[in-house]
Amino acid sequence: MRALKSTRICYLANASDPHTAKWANHFSSKGCEVHVVSFEDARGISPNVVVHKLSTRWRSSLRYFTVTDELKRIIAEVQPALLHAHYAAGYGTLGRLARFHPYILSVWGRDVFDVPTKSPLHRVLIKRNLGSANYVCSTSRFMADHTHQYYKGLIRLTPFGVDCSKFMPCNLQASEPDEFVIGTVKRLEEKYGIEYLIRCFALLSEKYKGSKKLRLVVAGEGSLKGKLQRLARECGVEELTQFLGFVPNERVPQLLNSFSVFVALSILDSESFGVAVVEASACEIPVVISNVPGMCEVVQAGITGLVVPRRNPEAAAEAISTLIENEGLRRGMGTAGRKFVIQNYEWSENASRMERLYQSILGFDRAVNPGRVELTCSNY
Repeated sequence: MRALKSTRICYLANASDPHTAKWANHFSSKGCEVHVVSFEDARGISPNVVVHKLSTRWRSSLRYFTVTDELKRIIAEVQPALLHAHYAAGYGTLGRLARFHPYILSVWGRDVFDVPTKSPLHRVLIKRNLGSANYVCSTSRFMADHTHQYYKGLIRLTPFGVDCSKFMPCNLQASEPDEFVIGTVKRLEEKYGIEYLIRCFALLSEKYKGSKKLRLVVAGEGSLKGKLQRLARECGVEELTQFLGFVPNERVPQLLNSFSVFVALSILDSESFGVAVVEASACEIPVVISNVPGMCEVVQAGITGLVVPRRNPEAAAEAISTLIENEGLRRGMGTAGRKFVIQNYEWSENASRMERLYQSILGFDRAVNPGRVELTCSNY
C-alpha cells in the first residue's frame, strides 16, 4: 500500500475546531501537503498546514453561497488530490457548490440530527449535500444509521479517536486524599444537562454531609454559566463547586486524572460521539452518562460506566453513590474503560481508517473498492 506522502489534501472545515486540527495535523505529520479552507481563524493547527481564510460580509448561513468563486480559485491554485468537507450543512454546502471530485463529506452531529428538522428546505439541502459526495463518513454507528434517512450509500466509520499516549492514567498527588471529585468537561449549554448534574450533586452533598468530602468540578464555557452558578448557590453547593471555564486540550488529561468519576448528563435525543467520555475512560476514570444514543455507544453499561435516564438527578445521584461506596467497582470500571478505548477508539488506529480510505480513493490500494453502494454502515 503506497504511502500518502506529498499528497495534497484540501479540507473545508472550521479551522478553530480541535477535531479539524487533529485531522489536518495528522496528515501533515504523514508528509502530506495539507490545506484548510475556513471562515474561522485557525486554532491548534500546525504551522506546516496552509490555512486559507474565506471572507464575506454575510454572517448567516448565506455566506456559504457567496464564496464559491473564491473557493474555486483556491482549489485551482492548490490542485489537491481530494477535497474533504467536515459538516454536512455549511461546509457540506460549499463542498457541493465547488463541484470538485473526488469529494468526501464527514457528518458530525447537528448537521444530520437537527438541521434537516428545521424545514423541508433544510431536509432537501442535507440530502443534496450528501448526494453530491463520492464518499460519506460518520464518527459513530448510530449517526451512520440516522444519516441513512438522507443518504442510501455506504457510510464509513471514522471515529474522532483519542491519543491514549496523552490521555492515560497518572498518579496525581491529591490535595485532599479523602476527597471524592465529580467532574465534567462540557460546554455550558442547556442540551448538556449541567443543571441536572448540579441538582444531583446537591443530593449527594446532603446525603454524605459530615461523612464524605465531595467536590464538583465543571470545566467549560457557555451561555448558561451565570445561571448555573446561581443554581449552585440556590442548591447550597456553591462553595463545593468549581467552574473552571475553558480548559485547553493539552491540560484536559491532567484535569480528568483529578476526577474520581466523570459525569455527562446530556438531555439530547442523540449525540454523534462522546469524545469527552472516551477521553475520561482512556484515563481510567469510571463514567456516568445519560441514556443518549450515540454516547451510549462509547460506554459498556455496568462494565466501563453506569447509564441513567435523562433529566433524572435522583438516578444520577444513586449511580454516583454506588461508585462512592465501592472503590473496587470504581477501579474495575476504570481499568475496563481504558481497555475498551484502546481496542476501539485509539487515535492512531482510527486515523489509519481515514488513511486507508484516502489511499483507496487515489488508487494506491486496488484491493479495496470504496465506490460500492450498501445500505449499511461499514467498519472501514
